[in-house]
Amino acid sequence: MAKSKVSLVRRVRTLAGWRYYPAVYAGNGRVKPDIATVVGKEEKHQAGYYALRYYRHAPLIFEPLKGASAAAAEAARIRRESQFAAAINAEKQGLQVVVPDSQRPTLTIELNRFIAEALGRGSTEAAEVYELACREFLSVTGLRYADQIVADQIVFDHVSAFHRALFERGMSIRTVNNRHASVKAFMRFLGQNTKALPKPPRYDKKMPEIYTDDELDSLFEAVVSPRENLLYAFLLQTGLREQEAVFLEWGDIDAKRKVLKLQSKIEKFGFRLKDFDEREIRLPDDLLERLVAWKAAQTKVKSITERAEDCSLVFAKAGKPDGHMLRTLKRPVKAAGLNCGKCDGCHSKSKECERYYLHKFRATYCTKLLRSGMDIRTVQSLMGHSDLESTMRYIRPADAEQIEARINTISWTAKVRPGVVVAGLG
Repeated sequence: MAKSKVSLVRRVRTLAGWRYYPAVYAGNGRVKPDIATVVGKEEKHQAGYYALRYYRHAPLIFEPLKGASAAAAEAARIRRESQFAAAINAEKQGLQVVVPDSQRPTLTIELNRFIAEALGRGSTEAAEVYELACREFLSVTGLRYADQIVADQIVFDHVSAFHRALFERGMSIRTVNNRHASVKAFMRFLGQNTKALPKPPRYDKKMPEIYTDDELDSLFEAVVSPRENLLYAFLLQTGLREQEAVFLEWGDIDAKRKVLKLQSKIEKFGFRLKDFDEREIRLPDDLLERLVAWKAAQTKVKSITERAEDCSLVFAKAGKPDGHMLRTLKRPVKAAGLNCGKCDGCHSKSKECERYYLHKFRATYCTKLLRSGMDIRTVQSLMGHSDLESTMRYIRPADAEQIEARINTISWTAKVRPGVVVAGLG
């Protein structure tokens, strides 16, 4: 019996025409969106689609996955690989491979509905996370039909088996916990009693990370590129998510009112705000001045180079949306010797320091607003959160020196006032 092999490829257009090239995986095992290895080099191709490349007994087959995200395509590869493995094992044992019953409601169809519902809410990232975890759950447990989940004990046993399989693959407690949360959400969608599920593994929750003033001073001193320096100042002073900054246009900025408006741009860029939450953010005067100067400089460059088209994006890269903002942060940080030297990334040749990342600007923005005395409801609105719980996850408690300084200003009683030494106490 011939062996089988399933791999993920991306069909992209090159000078040689439309061709299939291997998809690229990141260090964490996830597929890098829209990236393919073309003649030994990683290239980003937004135009194109993923496909499965496999063979079993017969000639090579390419199965298109048009419209599938990177996570969905990888889930499809894992699912197809599992199907082949099960079929091969059954044939070795002399067992008959059962053909799926088209009359019974399948969990795959239910999962597609679940993911579509998340996408309909604008929760694109959540949909990808759900799909990766839940398809893996179905693959590990072998569940195929919705009517197989008929009792609390059955659900408990399958989820417990899923936990064990993830641990056996070497996944961290935090990852297993996150995958459990996705499966739990799917079970709730199916109408199952989620209280009957096994408890997820517990891990030590870390406090939100923010940039210290010293780190920010060192960073802005190290980043000499006008564009990148402005970009990081912008993220720090507005708290925007990365994709919100990527698709920000000059038309979104009202210089007279000193505000920027965040809105979905589905038709133009395929970009949708998380939870459809349009909002306005007040721009600090110094940041607005820098933005106006940056636009004037870009207009001047355009007139010199006589470019045919003017890009509407504020932080465009070569006239296109910048999909590598994180990379542009990591490189100057490393070149300036700002890496912490302690994290796993600093001890790896293929990775970068984990201390510096884009979303950390957002947590810093949120924390600084609250420490400045702004009420939490306003901060929630500026962050674009639908509930206070989401906002609270971004807030880092004050450090020891800040707590000490604030405590020393409190008038505890009429007898005990700040700066007053009480007789009898050393």
